[in-house]
Amino acid sequence: MEPTQLITLILSSSVVGGIATKLVDWARDAHAGQLQKRRAEVDAAHAVRDKALAEVRWWDRWADILEEALRLHRRQMIDAPCIDPDDLPPYPSRPDKEKP
Repeated sequence: MEPTQLITLILSSSVVGGIATKLVDWARDAHAGQLQKRRAEVDAAHAVRDKALAEVRWWDRWADILEEALRLHRRQMIDAPCIDPDDLPPYPSRPDKEKP
């Protein structure tokens, strides 16, 4: 047997062996119900993540509403004749949303 034929035989047998091993692993997992269990775990993790993201978005929206209300109230206090704008406390700065 020539060396090129031997190399070809070794490479082809390892590829076929690898594919056959993966097929056997997949069939064994499917038979044991592992694929459905893994999918259920992933779906549950996605649901938890989506719920957390929705809650964060809600709090961001609520913070925006409160900031707008504070701006309107402050404007009314500045426009009021009985309050001097210099007597108002400084407007609070908004914390960076990127930092926790």
